[in-house]
Order: sequence, then C-alpha cells, then structure tokens
Amino acid sequence: MRYTSGLLALALFCTIVKATATGRGTEIQGVSTSLEQSIIDIHEDATLVGQRDIDLPSPSSKKDRETFDNAMNILKKYQLSVIRRRGGRKYRGKQLKTYRDITTAFPVSMQKYVRDVVWLAKSVVDLIRGTKSHRRASQNGTQPKVVQQSIENIRELASRDYEDAMFVLAEMEMYGKYGTDIDLDLAFEHYRRLADKSGNATAQYMLGFFYTTGLSGIEQHNGLGLLYTTLAAVQGYLPAEAALAFKHLSGIGVPISCEKSLGYYQSAARKAIRYYLSGPLLGRHIPDYRVRLSDENGGAYGVRTGPYSLHKVVDRKSFDELLTYHQQNAQKGDLKACMTLLDLFYHGHRFAPRSFTQALNYLQQIQGQLFTRQGELRKGLSQYEANTAAQAAGMYGIMHLRGEGVPLDTATALKWLNIGAKMGHGISLNALGLMYQNGIEVSANKERAIELFKMAADKRNQGGQVNFALAIMDAMPDVAHENLRKAAENGHILAHFHLAELFSGMANTEIQCRMAVASYKFVAENGDWLHSPIPGAAAAYQRGDLEAAALDYMQAAEMGYSVGQLNAAILLETLSKKAPSANSSNVEDGGTTDVAGVNDTHGPWSLFKSRNVHVLQTFAYWTRAANQNMPDARVKQGDHYFYGWGVEPSAERAAAAYTLAAEVDSNGLAMWNLGWMYENGIGVKRDFYLAKRWYDKSIEVNEGGRLANHISLARLCMKYLWAWASGKDVGKSPLFFAPRPVSEEEEEKEEEARAAEARAAAETADDGTGNKQAAQFKPPADYKGDNHAHNERDQEPGIVEAEDVGLDDDPGAEDDEDTLSGNLFFILLFLAAACMFMPFW
Repeated sequence: MRYTSGLLALALFCTIVKATATGRGTEIQGVSTSLEQSIIDIHEDATLVGQRDIDLPSPSSKKDRETFDNAMNILKKYQLSVIRRRGGRKYRGKQLKTYRDITTAFPVSMQKYVRDVVWLAKSVVDLIRGTKSHRRASQNGTQPKVVQQSIENIRELASRDYEDAMFVLAEMEMYGKYGTDIDLDLAFEHYRRLADKSGNATAQYMLGFFYTTGLSGIEQHNGLGLLYTTLAAVQGYLPAEAALAFKHLSGIGVPISCEKSLGYYQSAARKAIRYYLSGPLLGRHIPDYRVRLSDENGGAYGVRTGPYSLHKVVDRKSFDELLTYHQQNAQKGDLKACMTLLDLFYHGHRFAPRSFTQALNYLQQIQGQLFTRQGELRKGLSQYEANTAAQAAGMYGIMHLRGEGVPLDTATALKWLNIGAKMGHGISLNALGLMYQNGIEVSANKERAIELFKMAADKRNQGGQVNFALAIMDAMPDVAHENLRKAAENGHILAHFHLAELFSGMANTEIQCRMAVASYKFVAENGDWLHSPIPGAAAAYQRGDLEAAALDYMQAAEMGYSVGQLNAAILLETLSKKAPSANSSNVEDGGTTDVAGVNDTHGPWSLFKSRNVHVLQTFAYWTRAANQNMPDARVKQGDHYFYGWGVEPSAERAAAAYTLAAEVDSNGLAMWNLGWMYENGIGVKRDFYLAKRWYDKSIEVNEGGRLANHISLARLCMKYLWAWASGKDVGKSPLFFAPRPVSEEEEEKEEEARAAEARAAAETADDGTGNKQAAQFKPPADYKGDNHAHNERDQEPGIVEAEDVGLDDDPGAEDDEDTLSGNLFFILLFLAAACMFMPFW
C-alpha cells in the first residue's frame, strides 16, 4: 500500500511539473542535427526557395529576410520538440505513447494499480490545464513566448505580401504545425493569395486539391480543380503531374485518355529516375514501404475476410522481442543473427531506422569469424558459412564504394568486391561491372563489364539483369527485353523505367499505352523521394492526429496512390463514427453542419463542414481503391451502394460489387453477403441453391465466419422448406442435391458473363461525376460509418421497397392452399424421421 501511495504521489508530481513547464516555457533547447534529420517530416522545409526549386524567390529587403530566417529557425526547433513530445519517451526498448503502453512495462500484478495512477494523474493534469479528453486543445496558449513572437513576425510579413511568409503560414494552418491548430479556411485564403500574386505551383496545386475534394466547405468544382492542378503541372510540380496523370487514366472529371496520362506519368517518372541516379553508384535507396492501415487494425472490418485481405504486420512489441532475441544471439557469435541484424539496419525498418554504423558493426563481426586479418577466407568453412562470407565481402565492398558508414574508398571497395565476385555473389558482380564500365580504380573495359553483368544476371541479381539488358539492347533486343522483364517482376525501379521507355516509343495501341503507363506509374510512386505525402501522413497517424493524417492521405489518394486511397477512406470512415447528431437533420437534407461548432471542437466534419461531402469522398476513395485491387475496398463499395451511403441506394450494384469481390478477391464477407442476398432475393433473383453455394464458399475461405455461416445455412434450410411447401419459387436447382451436370464450356460462359456484368456495374461507380452524386445523395440520419456484415436487422428501411420490388418471388407464383397442404405432409414426414434419428446424431 505504501508503495502504491508513493507511486501515485510521484506520478502526480512529475506529470504536473511537466505540464506546467511545458506551458510556461520561454526557451527552446537545441536539437542535434542527426535527431533533426531523423524526426523532421515531409513539410518541414517550408521556404519556397528551399522546398520548391521551380518557384521564384520572393523579392524582399535584407531585414525582412533576416526576420524570416530567424523566425523559421525558432519554429523548426520548436516543431522538433513538439514531435518528440508527442512521440513519447523510451522505456525498456518500447515506444510509450499511451497509458496502455506504460502499464505493459510493469509486472502483471501491478498493472491495475499503475493504470489507476496514470488515469488519475492524467485527469488532474487535464483539470489544471483546462483541457478535455474528447477535444484537441489549442496550443497557442501553451507555446513559448519566443515561438508566439516568431509566428506573429511571420503573420506580419505575410500581411505585407512576403511570399515565403505566406507559404509558411498556409502550411502551418493546413497541417497544424508549430503548435497551432488546423485552420483550413485561413490555409485556403493564404494559398489563394500566394497563387494570385506569384503563380506559385504549390499554392495552385493546393487550390486544386481544395476545389476537387470540397475541403473546408469549399464548393466542389471539378473545372476549377482541374484548372489549378494543370497550372501547377505546367510548371513541373510533381504532385500535380501525378494527380493529372491519374485523373486522365481513370476518367475522374475528364475523359479517359491513356495518351495524356502517359505524358504526365512519363514526366514524373523521369524526374524520379534522375534523382535516383544522382546518388551514389547503384542508385539511391528506395523509400520505405507504405503501411496499409487495414493491416494495422486487423483489416478494414477489423477481421480477416479472405486470404488476401491482410498482410502480416509485426507490431512493436513483437518486433522488440525479436530484435532482443537476435541481438543476444549475435553477441554469442551466431552468424544467422548477425546477418539478420546487418540486413535490418542496412535497409531500415519502420521500427528501426536505417543505421549504417550499426550495420557495419555486425558486418565486421561476421568478417572476424570468416576472414583472417589479411582479408583471406578461413579454411574449413561449411557451405552456409561460405555463402555468408560472400555476402559479407560484397556488402563491405558496397559500403566503401558508396561511402555508407565509412569514408568513400574505391580501392578497398575493389578489393572486397573482387573477393565477393570470385565466390559468385551477384551484387558484387554487378557492382564490379559498374566499376569496369565507368573506369573506377580500373581501366574502363566495356567487354569485361558486360561479362560481369551477364554473370550477375545469371545469379538472378536484378541490377545485373538491368545493366546487362542496357549493354546489349542494340545487339540482342529480345534477350535485353527478357532481362528487363524479369527484373521488373521483382520490383526493380530502373527495369520498370526502361520497359516504360520501350513501350512508350511504340505505344500505337491501347494495350501498349496501358503497359507503359503502368510502369511509369510504378516508378513515379515508388521513387517518390521528393514529393510523397505518405511519410507525413504516417507520422501524424502515429501521434494520433487523425485529421492531419487524413489530409495527407487524401493528397496521396488524389495522386493515384492505392495505399493513399485505402488509408484515406479508412480515416474518413473512422472520423465519421464520431459524428455529432445535433445537426443531422440539416445534413440529411443536403445542408451543412454548424461551422462555428465544428471549428471549435474539431469534429469529424471539420475537414469538409458537410456530411454530404464527407461521406461522398469516403465512397469515392473506396471506389478508387477497389479499382486498384485493394483488399476489402470492393466490399466497402458494395456496402455504400446497399445502404445508400454517398450514393443512391442500389441493391443491384451492391450485388455486382460483392460478386466481383467474391470471384476475383475470394473475399469471404462478400460471399456471405451474396448468400444473404440470394436467400432473400434482394438485388438478385431469389435462388436458394446459389445462396447455399456462396455460404459454403465463405466457410472455405474465411474460418472466422464459420459460426455465422452455419447459422445462415440453418436459417436457409428452414426458409427453403417453407417456400417449397408454400409453392413458391425456390430456384432451378435443389438445395441438398447436386444440380444437373453442366459442361465446362457452359460453366465458363456463365462465369464470364456474371463477372463481366458485375465488373460493368461496379465500374459505373466511377467518381468522376462527383457533383452529380453529391446532388442526389441523401444519407440516412443514423449513418455513423458502421462496418459489419449485413443481416436483416442492419438493413435500412425503404431499400428493398424502392429498388427490389418483385425480386423476392416469381410473379406467376401464387400461394395455393392445395399445394401448401400437400407439401406440408412431406415436411411433417421429414421432421418425424429427423426426430427418430436424433438419438443417433
């Protein structure tokens, strides 16, 4: 008890002191350069000259420039401190962001007491600071005075049309930087002023983004959105080029045009490749992979719905445990653990940033076991040890060739790459070939370089395949094309680019054009070092700022990123679950919510100020994600059609979307929904056999839905018997017996016809006519973005009556009393037999 009391007192004292210090602070401690580079987000370099090389510097006096630079230095340091404070503190190797994380760091017997202590401390601090847990408190009052003065200086410069200041102010209000709140109205106004004054490409693109999405209550206008985006793209602004390319590719607000899409994607891809090749030899490291929020949360529905609905994602706790395990084994000299950690720290992970220094430490540990001090391979090594030695020699040479973790040393690189190449290491062969091709530490020898490239390609090294293909392109184009294709299949960005260049040169048909666009799109989206909004979105999501994360993911969605479309839809749907009900009557009739109330509370409609636009954009992103084969997105599209969320309710289109998800993605939830629709004759003609077929398939692909499917099958059997006894239409095939044999040709034709019909119906949901859909949209008053499997109680009233009149029963069938009485005899006989055999079951 005394321990608990002491822990309570200590927690209260520390938390209150920390909160008070944060609120009264007037100085900012310095931040190291390494920490600044590791934490800073995509929007940190906010000056026009530093961030947008296509924009002209604003004319200004020397005094204004000094005032602006001083203010920006202070704001950047403060932003780093805000990010570090939001990100939590380290404790026992875990990132502690919430009290739930803190409690797991204590023994199980103490977690209850710790949870109570932290909850009480948090409540007291909130009471002292005057904040509420369900509101995002304004930080203007808690900013240090020097930061407040810097912001005032920026505002004063912006009022005098200082362009850099206007840009910083717009970014600050757009993303809630430097301890301020998001204010989309002011952000739009500053972007508009900046675009009108100087034609700034970033400002023009952001205006197009506002008009396209309807942010901040701006009336959606595809024409103005397209105009401003085009003006930015003409200046070579990469996000604008990507957005226009995707619009023309998908027909969003413009006619579908593969040729126009090809031109914009080609420009974006060529800039990406130029930047890729501007780095060290072998090219820059590809940006980190994109995390799907559905994988983080167990799926878009919170559960696995099919074999492709989830990617295996390691959580932080499991990652820390694995890291500790491998580090302990590495200390004991385990080669596998050393190689695992070498690969981890060299390439980086979202829970372990890239660290060439740590990678070099494990690499030297491997070398000490497998090589002598003179660099010679030890004798008596096993096959695994020999392969590991080849990889270690190649990696050591690569790091010296690129200057990663060590000073650039081409002589040392040549020595170790020769060792790796002699042992058949593909990466070493390819790098050595580049040294011979460019005459680095050796005399330039094209024939020797081609020989090394071919050896690397034979080892299935993607870089070797690309370089070999480029070297023999004129002499053996077929062999070169085959090598490029193999490298592209493994995701090599340079292979995709050169394939796109080949296809674009002979893009005389729609197929060739589409192939070129697909490769250019891959390069532009995977080589997005300079313009990707995804890192900023992921950082905002990790610190719990869902609005800022949604804004960044929406920009990624407009640029055509499939993961951006999926994550934007998930976040908008998550925000809609917190919807206030006070203004639902206005929104239902096409009105808007109380703008002042939204801005004051940062409610779920604060991004759009209109429930109509919010739900419509959610539906648009689900549709676009579905068209790019994102898991569960097609089922979500069907949900929106079924319930009328964002579009006019249509059970037929819902059934088409579910059919496509079931047949193409093998989605178990879509199969269950189809079974329910066939069972009840909603959106499709009632067919008990097809209903049972879809229920059975759902059991096969989705183990988690086994109980629901068995209950549905039992209900289906009872409905079938009653319908058969009543003389109603029960379908062409019997429920419990196999239908008549169908030839393979007939089955293939039936499947193709059904898939084509479903695809045609689903693709008509393209969101290019967003204004028309918004005008027709009347969402139900109780919509809160719920996502679960449909059943009879979930069904919105009026959908069946409006869309599916006459689908339940055959118009020619009548309830005939003679038929009913005749069939009841067989039903009773069947039930009696079942009761007789019940004891044996």
